[in-house]
Amino acid sequence: MDDIKTSSGRVVGSWNGERARDLMAEIARIKQMLAQEKSSESLDSRSMPHRDQLHQDLLEFKAYHLWGCDRHGECVVGTNANRIESVDKVLSFSLIDHH
Repeated sequence: MDDIKTSSGRVVGSWNGERARDLMAEIARIKQMLAQEKSSESLDSRSMPHRDQLHQDLLEFKAYHLWGCDRHGECVVGTNANRIESVDKVLSFSLIDHH
């Protein structure tokens, strides 16, 4: 399922899991749309589609927001979903015991 849903369960976008840059752009578009609507709804990084693509060691990662990882090992990270890091870099950070 590619649906991106708000905290209330409303479908507001989609991501096919292919490219992290597409997810980053879609999240930015959705946040702008929610702001224009003056909506109290939000997005939860832990409820993005394709969580199955996350490395097993990152499923409980809490050091910073991890919005999703694509099929090529690139991850969208950060509170505002505005950075892309390689899964290796995120894993190296997670192994410092920031869980």
